[in-house]
Amino acid sequence: MTFPGLDRIEALARNLDGWQRELASKMTELEQSSAEGVSDSGLVRVTAAADGTIVSSEINARAMRLDSFTLAEEFTAAASRAQEAAATRVRELVGEVIGDAPGAARPAGDRQDRY
Repeated sequence: MTFPGLDRIEALARNLDGWQRELASKMTELEQSSAEGVSDSGLVRVTAAADGTIVSSEINARAMRLDSFTLAEEFTAAASRAQEAAATRVRELVGEVIGDAPGAARPAGDRQDRY
């Protein structure tokens, strides 16, 4: 007796090693990635790690002419943009892996049920 789904399971098992290698590669890339955000004035630049941690900031000397409230707003805007960009990069990298993963969800019109 043969099981129609068995071929699909065997194919998934064969592809699992490659998927795990790709996942490890993407995780390394993710750990080393960062993103930058710049304030509207361009006077404040912030870099965030993939997890959203602020790793560096650069304040142009002209920003020192701003009052403290405006400077704080500039920094907050740049930091938020850096964190948003980092989160977007994480979603892209994870999407690349998950989209190719065995058993990944397919659009409703693209389902290939073989049972």
